[in-house]
Amino acid sequence: MTISVTDYFETRKADRKKETRYLAVINKDSCTSCNSCATQCPVDCIYEVVSNIPSESYHQIDTSRCIGCQMCYRIPAESNDHYNLEICPWNAIDMLHNPNVKPDEVSAIEPYYQGEESDLPWPKLEEYAYQFFLDGEVFLPVGDEGLIAFMQPLAADVWFLTPDENAPLIVEVPGGNDFVRYRATEEGRAILDAMFEDYDRIFLD
Repeated sequence: MTISVTDYFETRKADRKKETRYLAVINKDSCTSCNSCATQCPVDCIYEVVSNIPSESYHQIDTSRCIGCQMCYRIPAESNDHYNLEICPWNAIDMLHNPNVKPDEVSAIEPYYQGEESDLPWPKLEEYAYQFFLDGEVFLPVGDEGLIAFMQPLAADVWFLTPDENAPLIVEVPGGNDFVRYRATEEGRAILDAMFEDYDRIFLD
């Protein structure tokens, strides 16, 4: 990327109805113009920049139309329940946070946390907790220790259920050879329902 994130977001049209929290960006040096991302885009904002030399063609994103939905970046696989984290086979797409949109000061899940560790990645934990609220389970690729580490606080017995009882939100269950599967516990479902009862945000990172 040759310009700053702030400059990148200034390429958007001024008549947007709502600021997007994120925009997708394609690294043209990594892009092979395979069209995988363009076939997933619901607003048709990804186009090919054609070169006379086929190997130098690449795809670009119209930032004035991108809604930050991440469909080009990661979506549930259509063939099975495994969550496919990357649509681009060349890992050429990144999601940039919009500097014009500030995250909430207080996480929706932090007030329910009863553990001693305070310096937790609350936005990321909230994203995964929200996915458990929506789907009840999450699949992560085996070997991706970074993502799996995010599950540990959610699986700890440190979430407020009643004044006299804490409970884990999730538990690891048998998955497969290629992925690790986590499912919301019965008590966790009750806590998640309380966390997101009046929730009106959708996470994109």
